[in-house]
Amino acid sequence: MSIADEVLPPAPDDDDYSPEPTLDDRVQTDLVRHTERIAADDRLIARAQARRIEHLLDLQDWSEQPQVASRLHGNPANIRLADDNAASMTEDQARAAAYNRWDDREVARRTIVSETACLTRVAERTIDRQLNEARFLSSYAPATFAAFSRGEISYRHATTLLGQLLTLPDGGQAAFEEKVLPEAKRLPVGRFIDKARRLRERLHPESIVTRSTNALTERHSRWEAAPDGMGWLHWYGTAHDTKAAYDRINTMAVRLKHLGDPSPADQTDDASSNGAAFGIAQDPADDSPTRTLDQLRADITAALLLDGITPDGMGAGIRGTVMVTVPVLTLLSLDEEPATLEGYGPISPEAAREIAGHAPSFTRLLTHPETGVVLSLGKTQHKNTKAMKKYLRVRDETCRFPGCSRPAVTSDVDHTDPWAGGGSTDSDNLAHLCEPHHRLKHLSQWRVTQEPGGILHWTSPGKRSYRTDPANPIGPPRPRPPVAGPKTRKRPADETYLTPRQRPTRHPTPPVPENPPF
Repeated sequence: MSIADEVLPPAPDDDDYSPEPTLDDRVQTDLVRHTERIAADDRLIARAQARRIEHLLDLQDWSEQPQVASRLHGNPANIRLADDNAASMTEDQARAAAYNRWDDREVARRTIVSETACLTRVAERTIDRQLNEARFLSSYAPATFAAFSRGEISYRHATTLLGQLLTLPDGGQAAFEEKVLPEAKRLPVGRFIDKARRLRERLHPESIVTRSTNALTERHSRWEAAPDGMGWLHWYGTAHDTKAAYDRINTMAVRLKHLGDPSPADQTDDASSNGAAFGIAQDPADDSPTRTLDQLRADITAALLLDGITPDGMGAGIRGTVMVTVPVLTLLSLDEEPATLEGYGPISPEAAREIAGHAPSFTRLLTHPETGVVLSLGKTQHKNTKAMKKYLRVRDETCRFPGCSRPAVTSDVDHTDPWAGGGSTDSDNLAHLCEPHHRLKHLSQWRVTQEPGGILHWTSPGKRSYRTDPANPIGPPRPRPPVAGPKTRKRPADETYLTPRQRPTRHPTPPVPENPPF
């Protein structure tokens, strides 16, 4: 095409002219662009999480097929044998047979939960909860699941709505979802939680009295580890009890704050009822800053829980028990190596010395070659000794299944190589397993071997390998030195003091010359 034929662009119209964007306009445009990227990522994450829920549903449906579930069971022949011989079983055999009461469906469920949890490094309870949420979302809240799949709401919005919906009777669930779902698309999670809870209270057909009575059966308390030698203590109870307890603690803390956080020397009769009575007053020699309200509340709570008693007298003389392993040099203030709190991990040397200072007794563990702890009983004895149990409890701290954190004190001591199959009762063939994982080991396709030092190698039904190390690798002690017995006769039997044996005559070595030739 020639230059003459080229179509030139039209001249700009004065009405369409736009000036160069200002700095404020560019900042506004960039702000929109950056935040929109984050929102787009959130929508992608929501769609990926919805696809994950679909995969969880597929996994459940697959595991519930009879031909699959039966293949995931580890020892179905033992179940049939136990059923045939139930009448002639001894007490121990009946207890062992009780471990085989999981049917194929239960074993399949626990197999897919444990396999997924170990692969994704997530707690089994989390996977189990997510499997239930996947089933409930697809069955009871289809509109919520559809909005979630499109990225219109987040995972937390969906699970919050589902949690409130499942507490309603079947007849009111659809109406609740229809009314609350638009709010999930509009409100942030915190505001939506409050909105969904209030709407659920208004739509619930049962009275608040009935619902409170049912909810009261779920009351509980639990402990949770936190970093830097700290921990959380959770209490789930009635709203009025928990609120009243916090108000009492807060009132005492505010009063102590107004009194200047008095020390024992400054206590009046009135103040002593608020400070020293709880064992929380500061040391007069301590020049640290006055405690804040949060610190006072924490100290008062600890004093009331550790030293207080119930109105009927329960708790008097009862103290909480913890097991702390302290290196002897740390205990003597000659070293600053951290101590180990059972079920938690390292704690500061100062805290360990304070605990040891009030300990009523001590137990020597494998830190000295003459402890005398028996670590092997061979193959003739199935039961382990108290000393061995204490050693294993300190070594393991928790259940030794991959990812499990149930404390060893509530777990079983299991023979890695079964005792009935020739396994010995010694420390390198014993490990703690909580009851669910103890059963899973025997009833599913999970397999485990143990190396010296308490190292466990697990093989999943999917042929994946996992290693669990003891929380406190403690080497077995050296054997005791032999006990010195009576001196034995060293002379020949035919020799006596009266008739000594003839010995060769010794000749002294000649002295070396003053000027030797070397």
